[in-house]
Amino acid sequence: DMVKSHMLQLLCLVAMEPPASFTPSAVRNEKVKVLWSLRPITAAEVATHTVRGQYGAGYSGDKAAVGYLDETGAKASSDTETFVALRVEVDNWRWAGVPFYLRSGKRLQKRSSEIMIQFKPAPYNIFAGIGATLAPNTLLIKLQPEEMITLTLMHKKPGMNDVTLAQVPLNLSVNDAFGQTRRRIAYERMLLDVLKNNSALFVRRDEVEAAWQWIDGIIDGWRSTGQQVKPYPAGSWGPSAAIALTERNGHSWHE
Repeated sequence: DMVKSHMLQLLCLVAMEPPASFTPSAVRNEKVKVLWSLRPITAAEVATHTVRGQYGAGYSGDKAAVGYLDETGAKASSDTETFVALRVEVDNWRWAGVPFYLRSGKRLQKRSSEIMIQFKPAPYNIFAGIGATLAPNTLLIKLQPEEMITLTLMHKKPGMNDVTLAQVPLNLSVNDAFGQTRRRIAYERMLLDVLKNNSALFVRRDEVEAAWQWIDGIIDGWRSTGQQVKPYPAGSWGPSAAIALTERNGHSWHE
């Protein structure tokens, strides 16, 4: 449920094609196409493409936090995951060969909702001979708690010395640009859309079915291979296995 409700919605927003019009059916048609294109994660792949975690005792902010098993109402031997990380492939014309890393969890180091897009690196570094390195450009879209878009580019440091490059962020902050305008909170927006009969942002039945069909394959793989939840301390970024999930492919999480 954690995977379906949050991570797949963000994946659809990133990978969906532009709809032909801004009508509910057109928007939701493009979202469900992404789900239909998800490559199934088989039982043989869950160990390398997925991570299940459960938080233990640690710190939330500057306060001590108990582990999940010590929370009120939790069973002492519960195997319920509070963290999930996935490597996902979208098998369609646009996204074939592009890995998507999804991560969602409770009691992490901070509460945020972000989309990080890393562009392909330059095919050749003409500055390598003078020791300058290049990093891929990135686009960070922050949804919560602060809405912001940051495009990070390589730029030459000013000065009379040899070429030295550094990553420079270009920021668009919604608070700075529209600080005087009242913005609706998420549930307020949903209720107003219901009153206007605008279902563009709501999940359609075929979208729910496609999401659960894909997720059920992962859950079945967890069960058949006996994959257990991996512990992580409250206030961290999740189990160390989530780091290995990206690094074994030469990638890393944005933190």
